[in-house]
Amino acid sequence: MSRFSLDGQRALITGGGTGIGAGIARCLLEQGAALVTIVGRRLGVLEETAHALAADFGDSRVRCAQCDITSASSVDRAVELARDGAGLDIAVANAGGVPGKGPAPFLYLDEDDWLEMCKLTLVGTANTIRAAAWDMRSGSGGSIIAISSSAAAGPETCNAHYSAAKAGVDMMVRNAAHELGHFGIRVNSVQPGVTVTESSRAMYTAGQPVYEDLLARTPLGRSAWPEEMGDAVVYLASRAGAFVTGQVFAVDGGLSVPAMADLQQMARRSRGDAVVDDALKPRLA
Repeated sequence: MSRFSLDGQRALITGGGTGIGAGIARCLLEQGAALVTIVGRRLGVLEETAHALAADFGDSRVRCAQCDITSASSVDRAVELARDGAGLDIAVANAGGVPGKGPAPFLYLDEDDWLEMCKLTLVGTANTIRAAAWDMRSGSGGSIIAISSSAAAGPETCNAHYSAAKAGVDMMVRNAAHELGHFGIRVNSVQPGVTVTESSRAMYTAGQPVYEDLLARTPLGRSAWPEEMGDAVVYLASRAGAFVTGQVFAVDGGLSVPAMADLQQMARRSRGDAVVDDALKPRLA
């Protein structure tokens, strides 16, 4: 059996109806998960995704239900459904977003902006981790993965509340890993970079200034697909990642590896234009 196999395991994914959550669900099923339960706010969207997954992997392996992650009781019900009378093995705290009025300069982020962001991102993630951990501690442990963001690795203009909340998720993961390890529960986070999803497609389209800027700062020079986040989750949930906890995995094409200085002009003077153009031409194009 492959060390990445998830045969027989039961998983819960919040925000599993679209984008990264749906991509993760597909990857877990591909690796043999016995039951994947996707939850979120929009039942119609969840049912459509569940139907598509069931067509590929079988009706008995996919469930869906409405869930509001900001409500602890709602998340508890989702865990009960996902555990299927046995126990929960994998929980992915993926649900999130930018609630309310959206991005704004720091000076114009008001109290409501901060409260709404913290409730969705921090409280919602905490509810998911806590509910999953209570179930897992009664069994043989499990793996919890929070989906953070490359925004947590550094400041973003007009997005302070989102960056701060996602950085809080990463620290929450480290704290939870520290306290839950003796129950056999591993807790990690994944930081996606530029990932094309239904909600981001309009922003991440060729010609859009924000997209072109992000790609220019991404060493691999492309955006990711949701399933590439799913591959990281599979690793963290499987035997291959059995000794990994409290870690933040950047799956961002190198976006979080900033260049501290650009000495290109100095290199041109010392080594010549031909050398610099040959080495950096793809990034200068």
